[in-house]
Amino acid sequence: MYQESEIVDLLMVIFLTPIMVANVRAIHVPDKRWFVGGYLAVALGYVFTVLEGFIAPEALNTAEHLSHAVVGALFFGGALSMFRSARARVSEQR
Repeated sequence: MYQESEIVDLLMVIFLTPIMVANVRAIHVPDKRWFVGGYLAVALGYVFTVLEGFIAPEALNTAEHLSHAVVGALFFGGALSMFRSARARVSEQR
């Protein structure tokens, strides 16, 4: 069975996604696609969390936890990309 907080998380993602889509062009971060992919993986994880209360609880629980692992990898890739970009800019300024 699902929990109320899981429904709130899913609703938050549903209502915030159009705002994120509208504003993603204004964000200037090197390789922001890493972070966009991470956000989409978070949203997918929330969907899996709610669906596991209704169908295939074991499979969707596994998919939820895998999506969280993917989020971590994508955000790490984004942070690494930002670090490398900042380091390259500092090297260029010298």
